[in-house]
Amino acid sequence: MSNNAKTTAGAPPKASASVAAAVGGAASVRAADPGKAARLSMPENNGEKVTKPTVATKQKNGDPFKQTLTVKDMVVWGLICMVPISPMAIYGGVFADSGGMPTLAFLIGFVAVLFSVFSFGIMIRHFPSSGSIFTYVSHVFGKAMGFIAGWLMLLQYLVSPALVYLIAAIAIHSMVPSIPILALCFAFLVIVGVVSVIGMKTAMVVNKVALVAQLVILALFVGFGVAFVVQHPETVSFSPANVFDPDKFELGGTMSAVSLAVMSYVGFGAIATLTQEAKDPQHGPSRAMMVMAIVLCVLYVAQCFIATCVDPTGAGFAGDTDNAFYVVAKMAAGPWLMILCAVGVALAQGVFTAIAQQNSIAFVMFTMAKGGCLPKFMAKMNRRTNSPLNAVFFIIALSVVLTLIFHFSGINMNTVAKISNFGALSTYTMLNVGVIVFCWFQLKQRKGAKALFMHLIFPALGALVCFAIMLSVGEVALTVGVVFIIIGIIYYLVLTKVLHREINLG
Repeated sequence: MSNNAKTTAGAPPKASASVAAAVGGAASVRAADPGKAARLSMPENNGEKVTKPTVATKQKNGDPFKQTLTVKDMVVWGLICMVPISPMAIYGGVFADSGGMPTLAFLIGFVAVLFSVFSFGIMIRHFPSSGSIFTYVSHVFGKAMGFIAGWLMLLQYLVSPALVYLIAAIAIHSMVPSIPILALCFAFLVIVGVVSVIGMKTAMVVNKVALVAQLVILALFVGFGVAFVVQHPETVSFSPANVFDPDKFELGGTMSAVSLAVMSYVGFGAIATLTQEAKDPQHGPSRAMMVMAIVLCVLYVAQCFIATCVDPTGAGFAGDTDNAFYVVAKMAAGPWLMILCAVGVALAQGVFTAIAQQNSIAFVMFTMAKGGCLPKFMAKMNRRTNSPLNAVFFIIALSVVLTLIFHFSGINMNTVAKISNFGALSTYTMLNVGVIVFCWFQLKQRKGAKALFMHLIFPALGALVCFAIMLSVGEVALTVGVVFIIIGIIYYLVLTKVLHREINLG
């Protein structure tokens, strides 16, 4: 997942593209284009003109980035950042909440993502040197709202490491129940922490192998799952009711399932940070996001539909929803496929995704610290490891604390995922609203059917769907999210009114 490092003008950071963007909308480490900004003639940062980029800028002094990435390159890179088999980890929870219709939940989640993809594409064209939602929001609504967007991104990012460790631990625990889940969480945390601290970078070829391995595991499951259904026509079938059954449908439960399923889609915005290196920066990234979202939807729907066809009632994993998919894999082909799926999920989430997330979050915090939002000690870059080690140490410590809190408070994996999703969905809502305000009202781009749909109808639907899903995350996740926002508002007021600190996330 590594791209060539990029440096800040007058500063040492060289965050790789995957590090900076492995989770969606991560802090941009891309070059600013003053000429482009001048041509657009748009006010930046609540009316203040930004003449120098906040964080990373150019490859070398005055040198532009090489524009070499095709749509295919960005799609492959995006799939590496995502986890094609991620529904395996949350299948049981989505199945239970949706009343046995997990495929429907992932389809609805795709709709929410689709509208947000359109909005990302629009903002990329207007702000090609960005790629981060808090920058878009800062441009449209000003510094205060930009800070809140960044703060909500932190909620998603700071919870994510503990979540992937929990997912990986549960997967291994399903095979070796004698090892406590908490011990497994800390084992993965130590591995990722060591890798992050010593500054090792995962080679692109290794990540491509990991992606291929995930696709092979998925293909094996689908193949053996289809064979199982064909061989047992008396008990199972490829019934449309496995997608939608009106007798079982309940709106509240379905939306709760969607609020969990959407975890697998969160991160598509990572492609936005590749804008500066795209051959077609105006259209390439948005097309790549669209292709990737469609590919992911197909992969997610396929595995969920086949799994539901193998066990439509969920009787095989009743009382053990955390390991539901692995149980279904065992039903379809035997223990070997169960082990393969569990190990695949554990390595994909607990190692590859965790490494990318750990470093990505560190650079998000580095960016926000550079912009005056976080303590200055997080804005220090270690020259030997080429990473903000202070931020890395903070994230490791926080992951330990959160893992202990989630474990001893009884907050399960699905609830942790929903807490993370609250942060993502809230920022996607702000992104969609931002498109309406910026394009429809500020730029007054209202002529023609395309403008009507792209600048008003689609972003409005995207905002409504994301907001509705966000409200369906459940009482615990919703409470955590609201409290986090209140803390963020208080923190911002202290920074700006008491400490008189200048905030700049442009």
